[in-house]
Amino acid sequence: MDLDSRFVKRALFLISFAIILMWLLDNIVAVVHVLKQGLSILSPFILGLVITFILKGPMNFFETKIPWNKTILRKHDGLKRGISFTITLIIFILVFITISFIIIPELINTFTDLVERSPAMIERVQSFVTSLLEDNPRLMEWVGYIDFNWNSLKDKVIEFTKGSIIAVLESTLNISMSIVSGTITFALAFVFSIYILFQKEKLIGQTKNLTLAIFPEKVANRLFYLANLSNTAFSGFLHGQLLEVIILGVMFFIAMTIFKFPYALMISVTIAVTSIVPIVGAFFGCFIGAFLILVINPKMALWFVVMFIIIQQIEGNLIYPQVVGKASGLPSLWTLVAVTLGGSLMGIMGIILFIPIFSILYVLLGDFVRKRLVKKNLTA
Repeated sequence: MDLDSRFVKRALFLISFAIILMWLLDNIVAVVHVLKQGLSILSPFILGLVITFILKGPMNFFETKIPWNKTILRKHDGLKRGISFTITLIIFILVFITISFIIIPELINTFTDLVERSPAMIERVQSFVTSLLEDNPRLMEWVGYIDFNWNSLKDKVIEFTKGSIIAVLESTLNISMSIVSGTITFALAFVFSIYILFQKEKLIGQTKNLTLAIFPEKVANRLFYLANLSNTAFSGFLHGQLLEVIILGVMFFIAMTIFKFPYALMISVTIAVTSIVPIVGAFFGCFIGAFLILVINPKMALWFVVMFIIIQQIEGNLIYPQVVGKASGLPSLWTLVAVTLGGSLMGIMGIILFIPIFSILYVLLGDFVRKRLVKKNLTA
């Protein structure tokens, strides 16, 4: 009778799962829309968790490594945590201010330089095309059918550049509104992260008690294991990815400085920032860097792309597996699937979130397979 009861429960579960899965597939567009809306509403809390994971490591370091026992604060745990949080926050603010002071003037100088160099760039392209046509009479005959005016092109490029500046100025209000909205979201997320960081033991205790009260002990232990796995995956991924960003930026800056590439600092920081998005991010930085160098020296832009490929290979095959790969524990194929699926559903945020999520699923799937093999007296 007990066997029949278990069979009926399993059959009902499989039937229910199949019905729900079919319904989700039939309404996939609506489901994705609801998920996007829900994630948009929850974005301050998601961002707050991200901030928590970023600050937690340095904060724990100061809280455990500073010799508090030799100070008057040895019995004041709340003050220890408050001072550790303050030190961590000051360090992050100083890093942000330093980067801003480096990047903003460099960005202004780069944009000004591009505007000043655009007429000369058109003239160089004109000379190149003219010499190419002179060496190829058939090509020149074909181009002769096209009404092409280089002076008109030059004027249009300059006019487009000026128009872009005007468009940027006209959109200042929209940008300001976006900044205000983003600031409010960040403020809510920051307050949420502070509460978690200062009350984490209390929150963990309350969550454990609630879980044990609702679920059987076996299920509760599985949920605790899942929570611990999630904490390890997200913390490891974020810290590993941030360390990877710093290493990649330093590598590009050193290489570009040695080989005397223009805009070395600007391009290195751009590649570092864009590489926060795993796998695909650095290539956006490469495109921006190649374009900036192309304006000055097309041949050097080609060498920059070659240098990028070499550094990317070193970083992808040697550094990334050691820094981020070990932290996430996710093979490259699953990483690519996570990036593709996350990007299609949630954009950049999805790419960042789906790697640790897939890392958790990968570990859970491995646990399931090992248990099934042991049950069948097989070995992996």
